[in-house]
Amino acid sequence: MRYTRKVQRIGSSILISLPKEWVKSNSIDKGSILMIESTNDNSLRIYPALDEVKESNVVVINYPSPYYEPIANKITGAYLLGYDLIKIKANAPISYEERERIKEAIERLVSLEIVDEDATNIVAQFLLDTATLDAEKILYRISTIVSGMYRDIIAAMQSRDKSILKSIARRDDEVDRQYFLLVRLLRSLLKDPRLASKMNLTSIEVLDYRIAAHLLESAGDSAVELARAVELLLEYGVYDSSLVEMAMMVERIQVISVKAFINHDRKGSIEVMRQYSQLSEYLSNIKQGTDSKALDFMYLLDKFARIWVDIADLVMPIP
Repeated sequence: MRYTRKVQRIGSSILISLPKEWVKSNSIDKGSILMIESTNDNSLRIYPALDEVKESNVVVINYPSPYYEPIANKITGAYLLGYDLIKIKANAPISYEERERIKEAIERLVSLEIVDEDATNIVAQFLLDTATLDAEKILYRISTIVSGMYRDIIAAMQSRDKSILKSIARRDDEVDRQYFLLVRLLRSLLKDPRLASKMNLTSIEVLDYRIAAHLLESAGDSAVELARAVELLLEYGVYDSSLVEMAMMVERIQVISVKAFINHDRKGSIEVMRQYSQLSEYLSNIKQGTDSKALDFMYLLDKFARIWVDIADLVMPIP
């Protein structure tokens, strides 16, 4: 239905009234929160907020915890559960050292910012609108970070330059940040099927994204382990071109895997299985007489490759 409204000015604000029928059908009243999106065709889309900031979206964390649970764990847990406002409340002034730990925990979480603070209170708010997040884009972002980490591992092996590996552990921190954001979003989608429907995700697909997210987070950890193993290989002069070839085989598997999952491409998933089978055979053929440090690297490489196989396995079979 199309409505016509005349623009009015009150003070410095430009206003239009909402259609009475639409207001009634959506139970809009004073204080209701509406979302306004600007679209590519220069029009506006207005709809009721699915997750209004109500008292139920606020959590108070008493400090210190009576159960001796680390404060960072409680903040992360509240974030993952979808709380928009996290209040840390103490009955005595929070020490400088503890305050820094709390701030570090908050900084590890995407779009969680401190909005109020005094001697006994710290208030952090989630500043993104859940409805504007995109699970596919966040998953791709995590995959891209891990891919960059892994490419640097191969580059270090090819150039025998350990300095390339220095930033890999730090980049895994960003993998964790994006992972927590994605888990928060996916939990919100499971709680609100309307929001999941807007993102064209079924409940099964949301669960699959949750599994894929966990596997990608594990891939980040595995990349850090691989980087340490490569440092040892280079430090002790253990170098074999076959190790680089195996590493490049895994990179090809990685690229196909995430694309197959997101695009529901079963043929791509089957190709991942085929290439992993080739890698396994290659690994078996060169294990005998191999240096122990090279064997450790090969074990970690196989562990890394199986993560991508598990992601590809999430693709539904062809009917």
